[in-house]
Amino acid sequence: MKTSKEYKESLRKMRPNIYKFGELITDVTTNLATKRSIAGHAQIFDAAQKAEYKDILTTKSHLTGEPISRYLSLIMSAEDMIANVRMKRLMFNLTGTCTGGRCAGFNAINAMWATTFDMDKEIGTTYHKRLQSWLQDAQKRDITLSGALTDAKGDRSKSPSQQCDPDLSLHIVEKRKDGIVVRGAKVMICGIAAANEIFVMPGTGYKEEDKDYAISFVI
Repeated sequence: MKTSKEYKESLRKMRPNIYKFGELITDVTTNLATKRSIAGHAQIFDAAQKAEYKDILTTKSHLTGEPISRYLSLIMSAEDMIANVRMKRLMFNLTGTCTGGRCAGFNAINAMWATTFDMDKEIGTTYHKRLQSWLQDAQKRDITLSGALTDAKGDRSKSPSQQCDPDLSLHIVEKRKDGIVVRGAKVMICGIAAANEIFVMPGTGYKEEDKDYAISFVI
């Protein structure tokens, strides 16, 4: 599991792609607009190394049996749900801020774990197997994971496919052998500056004509 120093270094190694007022932020760990968010998330890594917080912030992976951050785990029992609440309460007390670069991703993992399992069972896809493979790797790398949740939506009386601008909701524009190409806007991306990866979630209430918008992936 990472130390706070290793966590910050992992962010510095990423290609800069965050802008503030039209200017590229080249280092999120030092820029005035983002460094306090990074500092808050870094406290999670420090706390996980301390004996008094270790049981709250870490657990064993059900995939490998190895110690992992609880933020990259699954809720498999009532005790896990209680531990999740204790963890988030502790981090609010320690950091005094939102650590969305971990908790929003945690929620996305758990939502899609159940959803992909049901999909594979019902329609014979392999989404759950893909998610399991990715999660095992994410746990090994101890990544921070943000959640891209809410689309811009536009006219909310209309579905995504009926909007005058198709990019008001994230959607697939091209399918290729090596993956997909997407376009569109997410207006609530929790803890993005502090995250190594982003878990994209679809909206709700989609119909058949909105199928290109029913998309979830990690990038």
